Amino acid sequence: MLRARPYGESDKIVTFLTRDFGKLSGIAKGASKSRRRFVASLEPFTHVQLGFRARRQSDLCFIESADIVRAARKIALDLDRYAYSTYVVELIDSMVEGREAEPGVFDLAEEVLCLIDSSPDPAPSPQWLRRFEVRMLTLTGLEPHLEACGRCRRPLSGLPDGSRFNPRDGTLLCAPCSAGVGMQISPDAVEAIVALRSVPAAAAGTLSTPLAGEVRVLLQTFIQHHIHRPLRSPGLLRRILDV
Repeated sequence: MLRARPYGESDKIVTFLTRDFGKLSGIAKGASKSRRRFVASLEPFTHVQLGFRARRQSDLCFIESADIVRAARKIALDLDRYAYSTYVVELIDSMVEGREAEPGVFDLAEEVLCLIDSSPDPAPSPQWLRRFEVRMLTLTGLEPHLEACGRCRRPLSGLPDGSRFNPRDGTLLCAPCSAGVGMQISPDAVEAIVALRSVPAAAAGTLSTPLAGEVRVLLQTFIQHHIHRPLRSPGLLRRILDV
């Protein structure tokens, strides 16, 4: 589940990411007061088996049941895990419009939320979020083009220092082609982002602090250019965890 809010005296409006129907919102009748229906199943980050009924001439469905498949056990008790998970669901909510999400978005969300919640490590890895960002960009058709200069087509392996990244269109420009326009990007940062496309989240290795910061700023600046509202959770992550 992505989010929920009270509706009237006893109902809730909840938004889910589903594997087969994309992102959908519905009314859960009596969810705020009932002690039997929807017990703990309408909590953020929870994976549920959802039963719903469509409504004519309305984008809101009726939520009839939500049976827990995976509860967010550690997330609710750990500030680090909670902050990471909040960013994951906020980014999905911002990048997925209506019921357009393909099944891969659901699989990616479940992979990273399950990893955050169940990892035996004392704290989540920032690289899990970077890998999540890269995969979300790919699945939503916004993958940045980093294999070669967007103008002269010089391949990545031959690019000199001084290359720049255009966060508006996601292209990489070598130093001569960029004319100093765009965000400066190091060859190591380009290689790190490209590598994140093909590794599982759990296998994403650690980066040095300066390189990790460069990759984060590049990806989040690019993402912010392509969503309709500012994200709040990255600020929370930086203030609390310096991530």
